[in-house]
Amino acid sequence: METRKVQRTGKSTFVVSLPKSWATKNSVSSGSMLFISQNQNGDLMLTTDRSEMNLKTEINIGDKVGEPLFRDIIGCYLAGYRTIEVTSPQFSQVQKSDLRKIVTKLIGPEILEETINKVVIQDFLSSGELQFDQALKRMMNLVKAMVHDSISSLQGNNKELALDVMQRDNDVDRLNFLIARQFAELLRSGSMKKEIFDSITAFSYMQAASYLERIADHASKISEISGKHHCELPPEAIEELSHLRSAFGNLIEGSLLVLLHCDSDNANKLIDSTMETRKLAQILADSSRAKDKDEMLVRLVVARSVERMLDYIVNIGEQAINLCNAKY
Repeated sequence: METRKVQRTGKSTFVVSLPKSWATKNSVSSGSMLFISQNQNGDLMLTTDRSEMNLKTEINIGDKVGEPLFRDIIGCYLAGYRTIEVTSPQFSQVQKSDLRKIVTKLIGPEILEETINKVVIQDFLSSGELQFDQALKRMMNLVKAMVHDSISSLQGNNKELALDVMQRDNDVDRLNFLIARQFAELLRSGSMKKEIFDSITAFSYMQAASYLERIADHASKISEISGKHHCELPPEAIEELSHLRSAFGNLIEGSLLVLLHCDSDNANKLIDSTMETRKLAQILADSSRAKDKDEMLVRLVVARSVERMLDYIVNIGEQAINLCNAKY
């Protein structure tokens, strides 16, 4: 780390010299324009280019299809590349179909060019168009609705609603990928608005997005069990599910609010309040109350998912407390 002494010129101007090695590396000379931004901690960031980096990568997929291909493209997307040039000696119809499916699972990228041995995927979404907090709020609303509807589908044995919940899981995944990508961009280039989000806050939001995505997975799992098993639950079980549905709506929204507002006091209260909901899950898991094997399976699977969702809500609350302590 180099140090510089602040000098004063005139009555109100302070001047700091730039390290010569940095100026040479970045082609900075007399008359060059530099851009300065300030984050929440008061740190200043100095850049030579105000525009977003147009990072480009090329990847040869050979004969990859399915999950291996999906992981490669997602890895490039999360790394922050805005142009992904996918090549192969000759694309098969399966590979082209897989690439189209992958693009639909992401926010921003579109297939710009497609030939016999090259597919160019271009990201048209500016990193400033959807900030961390906006994406998190959208995720929260989606996840809250998914949990509500997954329990409703189970109560009413509604196969159509159960299928709809499972399909919405893709929308949550897309937002989760976007937030992870934005975090990578922040670390790589500082191209996002650091005056709004510092790296510690961004990391906390990325973790919260991951927890919300896992809650959505469990909502999808409840819907899956609802769709596969024709199970007429007894009135007391339906009543217990109603209490769970109501509790989760408050807990999911509350966990995100304490994080966004950095409210450690209410975060602790929220974590404590999950204990009552856990008791409801334990009652639901009592297999001795089931009239047959189908009901027993449904009770156990749902109770397990409820426990895991509560764990993730607690994790978001703890993330809020950690963020508060990191800032003060």
